[in-house]
Amino acid sequence: MKARLGLGSLESRIYMIFTLMIFVAVFIMQLVSFRFTINALRSSTLENNRTLLGQLVTQIDSYISGMEQISQAVQDDPEIIEYMLNGANSGSPSYLSIQQRLGNYIKARNDISDIIIIGRDGLVITADPDSNLNPWTSVSEKDWYLEAMDAGGQTVVSSSYVQNLVEGRYSWVVSLSREILSVDKNESLGVMLVDLKFNRIKELCQSLVVGRKGYNFIIDSDRNYIFHPTQQLVYSNIRSEPIDSIYALLKNTEDEFFFADKKYFMIETSDITGWFVVSVTHESDIVTDWRYVQISYSLLGLILFLIVGLATNRISSGITKPVRKLQDIMKSVDTGEFRLVGSIRATDEIKELAREYDTMVGHIRNLMEANTREQELKRKSDLKALQAQINPHFLYNTLDSIIWMGEMGQNKEVVLMTSALSKLFRISISKGREIIKITDEIAHVESYLTIQKMRYKDKFEYSIDIDPDLYTHTILKITLQPLVENAIYHGIKEVDHKGLIQITGEELDGNIKLEVVDNGKGMTTEELEELNQNLDTSSNSHQLSQQGMGVRNVHERIQLYFGKEYGLSYISTPGSGTRITVLIPSETLEA
Repeated sequence: MKARLGLGSLESRIYMIFTLMIFVAVFIMQLVSFRFTINALRSSTLENNRTLLGQLVTQIDSYISGMEQISQAVQDDPEIIEYMLNGANSGSPSYLSIQQRLGNYIKARNDISDIIIIGRDGLVITADPDSNLNPWTSVSEKDWYLEAMDAGGQTVVSSSYVQNLVEGRYSWVVSLSREILSVDKNESLGVMLVDLKFNRIKELCQSLVVGRKGYNFIIDSDRNYIFHPTQQLVYSNIRSEPIDSIYALLKNTEDEFFFADKKYFMIETSDITGWFVVSVTHESDIVTDWRYVQISYSLLGLILFLIVGLATNRISSGITKPVRKLQDIMKSVDTGEFRLVGSIRATDEIKELAREYDTMVGHIRNLMEANTREQELKRKSDLKALQAQINPHFLYNTLDSIIWMGEMGQNKEVVLMTSALSKLFRISISKGREIIKITDEIAHVESYLTIQKMRYKDKFEYSIDIDPDLYTHTILKITLQPLVENAIYHGIKEVDHKGLIQITGEELDGNIKLEVVDNGKGMTTEELEELNQNLDTSSNSHQLSQQGMGVRNVHERIQLYFGKEYGLSYISTPGSGTRITVLIPSETLEA
């Protein structure tokens, strides 16, 4: 599992790549969808705002038009024209009638603050009989008065300002003023002033807004504020609006709005007043449930990502599972198992790879089996050839001894040695078998010892003590004889005292342990190490003695048949003799 989760595995790479691609795709899709939603909402909101702005301008124009009708009615009133033309005094019945008529206009419209008529001779008619003009106020110097005199009888709409004309009144108003002309339009009779209550315009501007933070304001062509919801802050320069950008938008007919300080600004022009009505929409009001939209898109993206992630994991696992199976089977090559893939559920490419692998493993198996058989046959041939080299030397020495005893007339000894030699070679041949019973191997080595004891007279004695239960077990033929031969020639022959060779055997932990012990001269540590090295290395046989080749022949044959854990081992002490141990499995092979 750890290998599967590693970043180097095919499955993890496929999963990571696909997951990254899906994450990017989902992220881009969410981003595009989110932006599309925002843009759609923005367009819808701004379009709605433009509609409301148009309605606001229409209502303002309608309101101002209604006020103009009042001013026109005053302009067309014959009694007012006659009174101003004759210049009657303020106490005349005509004055009181006109004053009452102006008062009726104010009563009929609660959005009119005051109506005042200023005659050419300085006579002032107000709608309120109790009101008086401020003594320090010069009416002829007022902007609304001068503009009305220059307008030629047309109505002039002022900016918002604090009206201080009447004593004790200081109200925010927007004034409509126009020059009063004679019937023939040739003579100026004075100026009429209609003060509109500022709160009516405020109500109109505040009634048609978008969102909690949206608002409307009005400016004129001279950059004066007609209305602003925070009028005092604007006039105090505590708060400001992007006036330059607003006027630039008026000149650019292609753009419908501009964005600044997280606010959208839209402008409409009043045809009657020439005012610029500006609608302001805050960005946060575009999407009122902004957090809900964010959470919805996040949950949708997470769910989509999880679903596609699970599908990607399944797909990547389906692709890599047969690859992992093939990888695990290929690892068996390292252990020497050479397992086959066989049938596998995978894509055509992996199936083809598995078939090629099975074909390759089949060829390798055949080659290895052929090579093993060849090496085994070669090794056995080499060992048999070596064995053939040893036997003629022993035969030559034994025959030489028989001849010598015959010449000496020792006929009984000749018969005994010849009989032992015959028995020795009969067992050695064993009809070509390599595996014989232990009882036959004992007879073989006993015949050899008989011959050697006759040759060396009283040079040594021997004893054979092998557990009878082992007699029926099998052993490689000619296993003990080379070891006894080595004990005679390299051990007992080199000492002055009478030698003793002991051959023992027992079963130990499922194995058979045979030992050949002599009381000869023994070996030094260096000689023992060299002997063990000769056993375990493939040194040139010509550098060893006949006895050395025989011992190594036994060791190699045991390991060839039974494995590297079996074979010969030496223990030796200088002057005390040598112990050679043979270890073979106790399992009985076919003799």
